[in-house]
Amino acid sequence: MTNVTPTPPPGGPRAVTTPNPRARQNQILILAVFVIALVLLVRACAGGENRYEKIAHEFTQAVQSNDLASVAKLENAEIAAETTRTQVAHGADVLAPLGKIQRVRENTPKNDPARVHEFDVTFEKATVHEKFQFDPNDKVFRWKYDPPVPKT
Repeated sequence: MTNVTPTPPPGGPRAVTTPNPRARQNQILILAVFVIALVLLVRACAGGENRYEKIAHEFTQAVQSNDLASVAKLENAEIAAETTRTQVAHGADVLAPLGKIQRVRENTPKNDPARVHEFDVTFEKATVHEKFQFDPNDKVFRWKYDPPVPKT
């Protein structure tokens, strides 16, 4: 029996390397930065409410809760002085049974006048189309809504 020793691989024997802890930290840091950037990008593209959608959401929620003080804070000063508890209560009677607001989406037609914004407000039980007119300070000047359309 002959003793056969395998020949070394081409390029000589492989060097044994020890892991570099600093390189590993850099990899983790790069991965963390990538994940954070990805989360921020997704949130930016997710389409959160714009400024007018937020106002419409707050205003509708205040009416739904029959909260005259909160409604007045969002209204033009002149209109707020004219708004009565009865008007807000009537809106609350219509909107309160619809459940929690799930989404407010602006859908203003291009031919609407300046400072007029239209929204579809989705509640748990129905959808309501609302139309707001804002003053130059983004305070509610006029507000009206169509009858609720029940979800099917």
